[in-house]
Amino acid sequence: MSPQLYAVLEPLIVALIVLLAAIAVLRKQMPTLWTRITGRRAAGSCHDNGDSGSSCGSACGGCDKTSSPAAQQIVRVHPHQQ
Repeated sequence: MSPQLYAVLEPLIVALIVLLAAIAVLRKQMPTLWTRITGRRAAGSCHDNGDSGSSCGSACGGCDKTSSPAAQQIVRVHPHQQ
């Protein structure tokens, strides 16, 4: 490989890797901004996205319905005794 070609390809490859990493972080850490930019929701399960059961097949194992929130539970805190 000639030095001139290497000098051109190396920054392009590094820029591509940085761009893909930035997109992955954006999708994971800022899903509302990702939705606003692309018009599509970030990856997640059908229960998280609130989609209907028809699109739930591959993400949730074909449940064909979204789950309802769990009933309220009482949390009891026991003090630590030494």
